[in-house]
Amino acid sequence: MTPENRFRDYMRAFNASDWDALCQHYAPDIRLTIGNGTELIGRDAIVDFYRKVKTQTRRTIEIVKCFADANMLAAELQSEFLAVMDAPDFAVRPMAKGDRYFINSFALYEFENEQYTRIRAAVFRREFRPLAES
Repeated sequence: MTPENRFRDYMRAFNASDWDALCQHYAPDIRLTIGNGTELIGRDAIVDFYRKVKTQTRRTIEIVKCFADANMLAAELQSEFLAVMDAPDFAVRPMAKGDRYFINSFALYEFENEQYTRIRAAVFRREFRPLAES
């Protein structure tokens, strides 16, 4: 399987909240740095973080473009967060039920064999839409 196709499988697992399938893509000691600079180390830390995000919002990620070379994959991603509950402590910003938050980000995925060992993401564009404006 090509790195790009494996990445598409990874994103399908993420969007479906299939945590077991998602973990298969991670090396045990994976390091993830998300767009706000927070670093998560290990499969459990990453899955715990995203489980919380997905209890507060319905988050989906669309792959705009991705390509790989050697042991690195680069991707442009478009994410939408739809608040399914009031989330005053949400990771990005406080959100009320029904609010939407969009981010366009770039991410680098380092991998060995078929598992990601390091992921670094940077946010390029942000857009917040309160429920009243949606």
